[in-house]
Amino acid sequence: MANKRTLKKEINYVAGELLSECLCNKYLIPGTDAEKVDALMGKIIGIQDDFLCRVGANGDKDPKKVKVYYRKLRADFDKAIDEIFEDLAALNA
Repeated sequence: MANKRTLKKEINYVAGELLSECLCNKYLIPGTDAEKVDALMGKIIGIQDDFLCRVGANGDKDPKKVKVYYRKLRADFDKAIDEIFEDLAALNA
């Protein structure tokens, strides 16, 4: 991890891309359930808020603990994004 600012930008970028994909599904693909898309968009925003708060929440000064904390944060974020992709794919199935 280079720094917190870069990590926050990455989280915002990924969330923005997922939200735009949801909007494309909602308005451009016929037969997509709008309520499910809205719920998925709410979930994406919740994930974004949660992870942005977690980026700034680490108050430990020990470099080893900080490294472990951010490694776990990245793994959790990747897992949450994979779940969103699965939900998004289920909308189009």
